[in-house]
Amino acid sequence: MLKDVVARIVMQNIVRASLTALVVLALLAAGCGSSSRSRSTAATQTATSTHGVRITVVMRSLAFNPSVVRANTGQSVVWINHDSAPHNVIYVSGPRFASSRPVMRPGQRFSIKLTQAGTIHYFCSIHPFMHGTIVVSP
Repeated sequence: MLKDVVARIVMQNIVRASLTALVVLALLAAGCGSSSRSRSTAATQTATSTHGVRITVVMRSLAFNPSVVRANTGQSVVWINHDSAPHNVIYVSGPRFASSRPVMRPGQRFSIKLTQAGTIHYFCSIHPFMHGTIVVSP
C-alpha cells in the first residue's frame, strides 16, 4: 500500500514537471513565432536612397529592416540595434567591408561607407536567419 502511494506521488511530480516544461516550450515557441512574421514582412521591404548620404537599417524583431537596400557609391549605411537582443553585421559576399564588433548591444550603431559598386550580402551570426542585402550602384 505504501509502495502504491509513493508511486502515485512520484507520478504526479513527473506529470507536473512535464506540464511545466511544455508550458515553457510553448511560450518560447510563441516568442519565436512572432519574429518569423516580422522577418517575412521585413524581407519584402526595400529602401532606396538617391538623395541622402546615409541609409539606415534598423535591427528590430530579429530582422534587418529593410532587408534590401539600394544605394550609390559614396553613401554610408548605418545599422542601429533597436531590438532587445544583441546582434551583429557580418560580411558574406560582394564588395568587402569590415564586419561589426562581435556583439552590438541594444542602442549601439555600426556604419560603413560604400566605395564599390556591387551586391553586398550580410547576416547576423547570433541569429543566422537574419539576412540583408545592399545593392550598390556606381
